[in-house]
Amino acid sequence: SGVKNMSIAEATSKLTDKQLDSVKKAQKAEALAKQKAEEIQRKKDRKLAREKRKAAPLQVTEGERFAGRLLSMVKRTTMNYSENSGTVLPGWMDSTRFLGFNDRSGAPGFGFIYGAQPDRSWLETQAMNGKLSRDSLFNTQFTQQYAQTINITTTVEPIKDLRIDLTVNRSFSKNHSELFKDTSFSSNGTFTHNNPYETGSFSTTVIALGTLFKESGISGGPFKQFMDNRTVISKRLSDRNPYSNGIADPNDPSYKKGYTQYSGDVLVPSFIAAYTGKSANSIGLVEPDNQNIRSNPFRNFFPMPNWRIAYTGLTRLPFINRSVSNLVVNHAYTGTMYMNSFVSALYYEDIYSLGFPSFIDSISGNFIPFYQVPNVTIAESLNPLFGVEAAFRSGVSLRFDYRKTRTVSLSMVDYQVSETKSTEYVVGAGYRIHGLILPTPIFGVKKLKNDLNLKLDISLRDDKTSNSYMAQNINVVTRGQKVITISPSIDYIVSDKLTLRFFYDRRQSIPYVSTSYPITTTKAGVMLRFIFAQ
Repeated sequence: SGVKNMSIAEATSKLTDKQLDSVKKAQKAEALAKQKAEEIQRKKDRKLAREKRKAAPLQVTEGERFAGRLLSMVKRTTMNYSENSGTVLPGWMDSTRFLGFNDRSGAPGFGFIYGAQPDRSWLETQAMNGKLSRDSLFNTQFTQQYAQTINITTTVEPIKDLRIDLTVNRSFSKNHSELFKDTSFSSNGTFTHNNPYETGSFSTTVIALGTLFKESGISGGPFKQFMDNRTVISKRLSDRNPYSNGIADPNDPSYKKGYTQYSGDVLVPSFIAAYTGKSANSIGLVEPDNQNIRSNPFRNFFPMPNWRIAYTGLTRLPFINRSVSNLVVNHAYTGTMYMNSFVSALYYEDIYSLGFPSFIDSISGNFIPFYQVPNVTIAESLNPLFGVEAAFRSGVSLRFDYRKTRTVSLSMVDYQVSETKSTEYVVGAGYRIHGLILPTPIFGVKKLKNDLNLKLDISLRDDKTSNSYMAQNINVVTRGQKVITISPSIDYIVSDKLTLRFFYDRRQSIPYVSTSYPITTTKAGVMLRFIFAQ
């Protein structure tokens, strides 16, 4: 190598500067060409690798599959939220110039003209500024109304052929009226709130499924739990009310001052906790404050989803698909809690404006709350708890439903809980015959051209209503019955305009109480339906 290097050195030493520059340029060009060729080769290799990856089958892990199903199972969601409110303010003395607004005085304010609902402090401010009439003979009431509605619907498909529809509903409405006027003899601007009165209603979807199948009575079940919850709720209410402050009731030390066993504020949360299967230590309480028309005393009772489930994937099984064209398995649950016609109490007082009731009724020994709720009702239905609908390829259709419902209501008028339970079994069958050949001609017709539909529905329903009286500590069955229904029918479409129907309906009821008697109702007939429209 030394000889070779010497020969190269000797050779280059004999080259001129121009020749050396040419050699360097050639070497540089050769290096650039080599680098470019390597870059082109790398691009070709990357392209081949990408094409290879695209051609290869996609490998998805089980975790990725599960995550993908979770992300894509929500197919549709619809949410509707609406508020409707209004205020009638009589005796307004200021003038308006543009869109109900006085640009000189700034009254009644942009908030009011754009829909903000005034509260007590706003009214008092306007009266203090001389915007309201001071006429002692002016007796028109100040009124407000408010309504709020929430509806949410979601469709979920966690697996193929399984559809779940979820619904959440909540509604609240309230009306307020009072006489806000100058009550001084000299009309010096001393305005007072006279006879404030409010009414309203509230309803929300709930889940009370945990207690639906339990027997309820004096010795056990949801009613017994309801009675036991009262001491817990009484303590919670007393601890947050400075006017009670945890002091024991002098007549019954197991309850707190102003919140005895028959207090409405105690009974409502106790009832809801017992029949929805929740703890009395965590259930929401009725809020005593009423800051403005939008204040909801039942805002602590959150809406829960109801559902309807349908599965149609069983026809994918070969041994079912051979004879069944359509098979649907159904399940649905709806539960609603509502409080209709709650009203404000005229004797409500809050002496030190602490936001809690301070006046104790001398007869009942309870604080008089701002709102009085006459009744609370929870209605729920499994319609169906389990249902199957099948259509066979032979023209036969079968249906089976097992349904269960319950309506339980707490009355604060006579202090009782009324509970109605219903269990129903429904079996239905149908058969469609095409081209039926009659044994004898009817009006010269031997073979029917159109389909003849035969149906038979049989149902057995068991209803029972019982009342549990809190004061007497007894449970009485007040009404109820077992009802058996048989309803066969025959439908034949003679033409596009004429339908012929033969029907028979027999219903027999067997009562639970001796004051009622068995009833059997039978209906039968022929119905012709003719459509005159072209």
